[in-house]
Amino acid sequence: MKKLLSSTTALSIALFNVQPWPLMAQTLLEDGSVVAIDGTVLCVPTAETVCDPANFVDAAAAIEAALPPAEVVPEVAVEPVPEVAVEPVPEVAVEPVPEVAVEPVPEVAVEPVPEVAVEPVPEVAVEPVPEVAVEPVPEVAVEPVPEVAVEPVPEVTPEVAAEVAAQDAAAVDAAIQELSVAGEVVDPTLGLAVAAPIPAEEIVPVDVPVVDVATSASLVEVLAQPGTVDPAAIGAAATLLAAPVVEGTMPDAVPVSEAAVTSLTETITAQTERASTMEFAAAPVALADGKKSGLSNLEKVGLFALGALVVGEIIKEGNRKEQQRVVSNTGDRIVVLKPDGTYQVYKDDDAVLRQPGAKVRTETFKDGSTRTIVGREDGTQIVTIRDASGRVLRRAHYDKLGRELVLIDDLYEEKPVVVSTLPKPRKDRVVISTKDEDAALRAKLAAKEAARVGRKFSLRQIREIAEVRALAATVDVDTITFDSGSSAIKASEADDLMELGSLMQDLLDANPGEMFLIEGHTDATGKAALNLALSDRRAESVALALTEYFDIPPENMVIQGYGETELRIDTQANESRNRRVAVRLITPLMRTAAN
Repeated sequence: MKKLLSSTTALSIALFNVQPWPLMAQTLLEDGSVVAIDGTVLCVPTAETVCDPANFVDAAAAIEAALPPAEVVPEVAVEPVPEVAVEPVPEVAVEPVPEVAVEPVPEVAVEPVPEVAVEPVPEVAVEPVPEVAVEPVPEVAVEPVPEVAVEPVPEVTPEVAAEVAAQDAAAVDAAIQELSVAGEVVDPTLGLAVAAPIPAEEIVPVDVPVVDVATSASLVEVLAQPGTVDPAAIGAAATLLAAPVVEGTMPDAVPVSEAAVTSLTETITAQTERASTMEFAAAPVALADGKKSGLSNLEKVGLFALGALVVGEIIKEGNRKEQQRVVSNTGDRIVVLKPDGTYQVYKDDDAVLRQPGAKVRTETFKDGSTRTIVGREDGTQIVTIRDASGRVLRRAHYDKLGRELVLIDDLYEEKPVVVSTLPKPRKDRVVISTKDEDAALRAKLAAKEAARVGRKFSLRQIREIAEVRALAATVDVDTITFDSGSSAIKASEADDLMELGSLMQDLLDANPGEMFLIEGHTDATGKAALNLALSDRRAESVALALTEYFDIPPENMVIQGYGETELRIDTQANESRNRRVAVRLITPLMRTAAN
């Protein structure tokens, strides 16, 4: 464009001065050079010499004469002049200048800077901070305060402590009065239905197992404060250091622990163990000379200290110097009246594993703890460690290749539970019905809801703390009924468990480590101690039926009775809706030593 402008200017000057025609054949450019009409450079100025167009008239004329007439005259005289003089000048002089000078500068200098400096910073600094800093703080800072400020006060203030002690003493006195006949405490479960005794077994005397001082002391500690017992001090826990199984072997091929004081191996038959349709066996009868008419079930499984307790015996706590009274011993269960006037039931947690055809070896240690190895005909094994009270501390499944699946593991120090910090039970809490087509899906949603609590619990805490247990979803089994005082399931009732068994099997197919708590509940009629033992037995009957009829692995179930302590309908009257069995999905709440 600059070259074109120079040519136009020279042309205008030539026309204005009316130069002779030969001068028009050459052009003087802005830089002082002279060019012919076809662009040939005729002269380039130097510092010493200036180009004069008059000196190149002949040369320019010769070049012009060589050009065809038609190409020279019309092109110079008509077309270039209007095109160059009118249109290009405003286009070059006005539009390009503002476009280059103004627009690019703000685009580079202003827009990129705020985009990088402003947007990323608030996104990282603002959003995450409120989520972490605000939500947890009120939950921890506000709710726990009442728990800490209120509960410890009665222990510190003498007046409050005396009032609480008086209330507990009154509750114990009321319980003893309920259990007493003619001034003596009578086992309230003596009226429960039991299987008919076999005369031949009744008259066979056996020696009563001797309970040493160490075992008795360990049992006292476990019963008094189970949450404070050091898991590492449990004698049977030492067996974890050795391989518990050998590929493809039965329990009698597993080396006996060197620390075990006794070891007993037996093969379970249908005649030696109870089925779901059978009542419990009658307790052994004490004979003269320190003998009895057979061993109780608790004594057979190595729980000598627990099985040796008798009705009315006093267990003294080592730390608080208070007392616990054994008010019932059925031979397979012990019911203890605690110092606060409530009851606790103890039994062998492995009872449901003793299925016909299984070979069982029980090792007992000097502190009363036990290790039980249950071997099955398919080569699988279930290894359980229990404390002196029969409570399972660890249970693992081993396939025929020896691969381990840990189902329960309470061999770790418990984290205390502050009840006031737990989510409050909702009125619309998850209850799964086996009749729902989406029952399995609802179970998964319930598991996710339970996981939102943000912590795990020991199996003991789940079983004994109602507020913790309420966090797990339940499957109600309302259709099962029992005769009064009976814990046996009628064969006709088995069909009512079909939908429950199907749901549980679906959950186990998705997760072989799924754990179920089978709960037993009664109404408020009758004696509380009897209701507790009865509810625990009935829960065991349901668990046995689930295994017998629907092949639910017994190792995936834990049994616990709650008697009349958790009424669905708040009434002391005869209420059928309170007499129930429930299955609770506790896997999302359970902690093991591994997690």
